[in-house]
Amino acid sequence: MTEYFWNEVFNKHNTAVIDSMVGADYKQHSPEFADGKAAFKNGVTDFLKAYPNSTAVVKHIGADGDLVFIHNHIKLDKKDRGQAAVDIFRIKDGKIVEHWDVIQDIPEKAANDNTMF
Repeated sequence: MTEYFWNEVFNKHNTAVIDSMVGADYKQHSPEFADGKAAFKNGVTDFLKAYPNSTAVVKHIGADGDLVFIHNHIKLDKKDRGQAAVDIFRIKDGKIVEHWDVIQDIPEKAANDNTMF
């Protein structure tokens, strides 16, 4: 459910799924977005308008109880090196009701040969 939501919103840019998949009392911990389903939808819509070629490809996904974790590669456009992010969602009654994220820029050079994924 969460991976479907993620791909619809952040890769297909289909914000309509927010209406049915996000709870009315949505709580946000990311400083870029306000609490509430409407505020989240408005913020995502504004982001997607500003970055119409953005993608956020899921690299890993896991769950622990009512929490779902998505490790993803965010790119604002095809030329962007991007960011590595972990988004955490709390699920209640089949809806996303809370969100946290940690985002890290992907550097041009790293001290090791591993990727961030």
